[in-house]
Amino acid sequence: FGLRVDVIGRNLGIMGEDKQTQAINKFIWGFFVSIGVGFAVRILSKFLDTPDPYKAYGFVVDCFLFDAKKNEGSSASEAKQKQKAGQATEAEANPSASMFRWLSNDPSIQRAAHLVFCSVGLITAFLIYGVQQEKIMTSEYNGKQFNNPNFLIFCNRFMAMCIALGVCYMKNNLRADCALYKFSYCSISNILSSFCQFASLQFLSFPILQVAKSCKTIAVLVVSKAVLGKDFPKFEYIVALVVMFGAGSFFYINATSKAKESNEQEMNWTVGLMFLTAFIFLDGFTNVWQGFLNKTYKTNQWQMMLGVNTFSMTLTLLIQGTDNSLFETLQLLNSSGSFFVDTAALCLSAVTGQLFIFHTIAVFGPLVFTLISIVRVILSIIVSCLVYGHVIAPIGWTCICVVFGAMAYRARMKSQMRSRAPAPKIPVELEMDKEEMSKLTGDKNMRV
Repeated sequence: FGLRVDVIGRNLGIMGEDKQTQAINKFIWGFFVSIGVGFAVRILSKFLDTPDPYKAYGFVVDCFLFDAKKNEGSSASEAKQKQKAGQATEAEANPSASMFRWLSNDPSIQRAAHLVFCSVGLITAFLIYGVQQEKIMTSEYNGKQFNNPNFLIFCNRFMAMCIALGVCYMKNNLRADCALYKFSYCSISNILSSFCQFASLQFLSFPILQVAKSCKTIAVLVVSKAVLGKDFPKFEYIVALVVMFGAGSFFYINATSKAKESNEQEMNWTVGLMFLTAFIFLDGFTNVWQGFLNKTYKTNQWQMMLGVNTFSMTLTLLIQGTDNSLFETLQLLNSSGSFFVDTAALCLSAVTGQLFIFHTIAVFGPLVFTLISIVRVILSIIVSCLVYGHVIAPIGWTCICVVFGAMAYRARMKSQMRSRAPAPKIPVELEMDKEEMSKLTGDKNMRV
């Protein structure tokens, strides 16, 4: 990729600021490298694929390039699931009782304490993550502003990959039914969306980023329709329009106020909006593709976490190696103790928050998680205003209430739809010996 992308910055009229040009160049370079790797792996899979079910290239290559064979992978995973069914431990069957028996023997108190634990843990983790995220992307280390979001993504994904690897190994569930390269599609969109999220903080405030994240619902609707041809209930589209109106109004109010305050336009709203829009749609594609893998191949959350983070870690390392930013960032990590502490706190809080998300959804369901997330986002905005001095006008808080009120309504409607859905019919297998069957039918000569 000997191509110079500075011309894009010139065409957008943003060559006056180095940070803007650098951010755009890094994004475009990461895009080309990631897409190139994705296409190469896909072509290799097609080239080596063969109709012969007995031909193999080795366990590692087969896992990487091909789906599990119907008579091997799928049946094996189904057999494992059936073998483990009905063997749930007390911690799995009733996690609230196993964790909070020391507090009380009353199940309602145990479950309430468990909910408080999940809520406080999730909110605290992401409050720390939000503060550290904004601090790293807006502070100076050794007299220079940090401008390598790919390094933060790499560290974050490396820690998450190690945890997922350990869990999958302990559960003897390392092999997913889908080819590992299929995780690369949502991995590419994931690292690019994360880059846009970090980069947007150089041009926009943290509250704007948090409110804009709610627009991911719109991206999920559009991408699901375009990629999978999926339709949604009418209330989804109504909520999406309300959220878009509220978030757009919030962005416009803050953009115009900043433009009046600063004639030099320190924050380039055009570049910030570009990164924000890319983040929303890339993150929407990530959710849609992960849902597709889960539905098609019954991929569990730990296999998803392992596959996506392994590719994300590899791609971000490759991107930094090819654009010469890795060595510079490692020097900064070695020379600046504050940068090391901030990066460690960012990664630890992000991984901890992800684990709380998995646990909360598994125990209390998506509705409770959505309500906790709404509270968490509002608290993150308040904390950011207190720590970094952001000012939000009263009309801006009204827009925030409109956005997250619509999100709460959406979560409630989806919960009602799930509760009205008919329960799946589960076949019951009866195993009787000859004596039991004869007692039931009264025929002693009946064959079993």
